[in-house]
Amino acid sequence: MASPPGTDRARHRSAAPARGLVPLFAIACGLTVGNLYLSLPLLDTLAAELHRSHFAVSLVVVATQAAYAVGLVLVVPLGDMLDRRRLVLALLTAETAALLLAAAAPGIEVLCVAAALIGLTSVVVMVMVPFAASLAAEAERGRVVASVMSGVLIGSLLIRFLSGVIGEHTGWRPVYYGAAGVAGTLVLVLRSRIPAGTGVPPDTGLGYASLLRSLPGLVRSSPVLRRRSLYGALCFAAFTAFWTPLPFLLAGPHYGYGADAVGFLSLVGIGGVVAAALAGRAADRDLGPWPTGILLAGGCVSFLPAAFGERALALLVLATFLLDFMVQGAHITNQSEIYRLPPEIRGRVTSVYMTGYFLGGAAGAVGAAALYSASGWPAVCVLGSALTGTAFMAWAFHLVRD
Repeated sequence: MASPPGTDRARHRSAAPARGLVPLFAIACGLTVGNLYLSLPLLDTLAAELHRSHFAVSLVVVATQAAYAVGLVLVVPLGDMLDRRRLVLALLTAETAALLLAAAAPGIEVLCVAAALIGLTSVVVMVMVPFAASLAAEAERGRVVASVMSGVLIGSLLIRFLSGVIGEHTGWRPVYYGAAGVAGTLVLVLRSRIPAGTGVPPDTGLGYASLLRSLPGLVRSSPVLRRRSLYGALCFAAFTAFWTPLPFLLAGPHYGYGADAVGFLSLVGIGGVVAAALAGRAADRDLGPWPTGILLAGGCVSFLPAAFGERALALLVLATFLLDFMVQGAHITNQSEIYRLPPEIRGRVTSVYMTGYFLGGAAGAVGAAALYSASGWPAVCVLGSALTGTAFMAWAFHLVRD
């Protein structure tokens, strides 16, 4: 008897060397996702070298985050219909070109365009994460997602660190040239290491237009997806609200630090890596809703030391550690929950969740830049606390209602 459509491909996928590919995915995701944050430690340097205002150069961050959200809607669903291996290689090649454009940008306008292209192609990370999850057994999925996301977190921390240190001593252009070289190298490594056919998804029978049209239906039919998307969007809005004006605070009259200080401070975010590992284990043990509530409440509390950190570096360091721990832990918990949904919709589920996540990030960056220009650092901390506090109240409402 002939096998049903997609059975052979599913069997081939389950037999893939998942354990061997997970470290590779973690490294590739870490090196790639850092491109979303290249500009964060460089904002004060960009303002000085391009002779633009703090708000104007903050738009580089906004363009990256907003374009990433667009890519999550238009590109990530392709993982449910195209060979993910080929899709990954194509996106990384395009990102290499976008990074080269940024490095050669003559002014802020071209840099914003390049930043948008970097954000659009960086969604390759969100093709690789569900790719890795699809290779894992059900009982190990939380840990596999946590392992790959730990690579994402470590990469984002190291890239922010290196961007700040290199940018302080060489200017911002070498940072983008270096990132382009790394992206080009990844294309070659992944082409040789990921077996052909490994990334073929289950046959959904849907075309591209049908995949996009199905997204609103997924949101309507899945309370878990709606809730986790809301928590994620609010948390990442708080995260970018903290980090976007931070270079201006550290470069201000009280501290007087350069771009390398932001890079060094980003290393404190190692707390997020610890949180990712713990959240992955908690997800596999199915501890219920309580880890999410604790993490959301902790994110709100972290803005208290941040507010006093305007003139006390130790409190600013503490706030950085707590915020990264809580936000990244909640992110892993959210992803572990949405990846319990059927595998044939995993690409689109990722698209919905991460679109909300990065739209939240773009909104947080815009709001924080405007508030910092108008009212200073304390207003930014009020915004961050309000965003994470709203996420906690939404969680509590869902807990009581259920």
